[in-house]
Amino acid sequence: MKKTFGLIVLLFTLFSLVSAGASGTQDSADGSGEKQEINNEITVIFPQHEADKIGAYPALVKEFTKETGIKVNLIQLGWDEVADKVLPELASGGSAYDVVEFDNGWVAKWTNAGWVEPLDNYMPVGYEAEMIPGLVDLFSGSDDKLYGVVWNNDTRFFYYNKSILDEAGIAAPPTTWDELIEQSKMMQDRGLIKYGLAPFWKAEWALANEFHFWTYTYGGRIVDGDGNFLWNKDSKTLAAVNGMKRLLDEGVADPASLTYDQETSMNLFLKGETAFMPQGLSGLLTYADNPEISSVVGEIAVSTVPGASADLSAALTLPEAYAIPKASKNKENAWKFIEFMTSKESNKKLSNQIGTLPIWVDVFSDSDLLEKYPHWLQFQQQLVSVQGLSTLSWYDDFADKCITEIQTSLSGRQSAEEALAKMADLLKEFDGVK
Repeated sequence: MKKTFGLIVLLFTLFSLVSAGASGTQDSADGSGEKQEINNEITVIFPQHEADKIGAYPALVKEFTKETGIKVNLIQLGWDEVADKVLPELASGGSAYDVVEFDNGWVAKWTNAGWVEPLDNYMPVGYEAEMIPGLVDLFSGSDDKLYGVVWNNDTRFFYYNKSILDEAGIAAPPTTWDELIEQSKMMQDRGLIKYGLAPFWKAEWALANEFHFWTYTYGGRIVDGDGNFLWNKDSKTLAAVNGMKRLLDEGVADPASLTYDQETSMNLFLKGETAFMPQGLSGLLTYADNPEISSVVGEIAVSTVPGASADLSAALTLPEAYAIPKASKNKENAWKFIEFMTSKESNKKLSNQIGTLPIWVDVFSDSDLLEKYPHWLQFQQQLVSVQGLSTLSWYDDFADKCITEIQTSLSGRQSAEEALAKMADLLKEFDGVK
């Protein structure tokens, strides 16, 4: 696990379109002296932001076109659909995209393979100095060059419905998973909620994130610093999968959670059908207080993530960045897009609109934003325990096997022990590989 996430914590707590049709050539930014053909049209692909229910990102792209005259062919799909398009294109050296989604789980593989362009070739010297250092470090390669600028500073937080807990006579939110189960059953027995929670355990990449999250809250680890398997040897990781299964077995988690994605899970929470959202987006409170979207206006509060014990709270961070493929034929304009979309001005605008967390230190401590989002101060209580995904060059392979075997276990078709052992067997060629 990258220890640089501690730096994120330190700094957090400080608190389309117009087509110009022009084309030409220019010197390449990498100093090679070669002429790069440019035009005023780029193709950009990144996922739909889970919190963007108002089209804030597409609107910002239109602003970029209006300001620069650069037409953007924007492709926005679900995360898995984007991955299915981007990964084979980069692996084959294709030039279909000029700016691509760059997930934190792909950093080691992409930079080692040379699939993406060092952004140092385009950005001004010292450009990244005022960004949150942990985010810079995460998307830097072993050569210390920056390969991605974060567009989605996605750290997850624990939310609960305070009004429902109050009605049930529960004085404080749970600090352990045992307490969450006990409180859920109390509220279910009184008919206040259908289920305590509705996790997003659909068979897609988010389930591999969930496996990390639950493992961390039980004090376990997926691999060690050298890529050696721990999940099949660590009793805490086994306890985490059994803890997930227990929520289903005891009727606390919605049994349909095995088909839910993040949006579905959040929508049920906003309808008041569940009391807890263990991994909520940073902008969830923005929607919770919007009566056009939410049935729980004024009812939602933030607390620390429960753990197997109170001292094992852990928050998951899943930042996503923009990157420029090596094969892009329009890298200069691709950088202009990244610079515009992630600027301080754009960061503040998106935070105002949908509650996204900024990537710039001074925007995160902006007085206007803190006045609008006083709960950002509560986020600090969870940021002390922030952890990210395992940094592995074979993360794609891990995620694919994890999704299948963990879901098979959650559905009751194999035990947790069998799931973890099978994952290790299917991935044995990678044991000890970073």
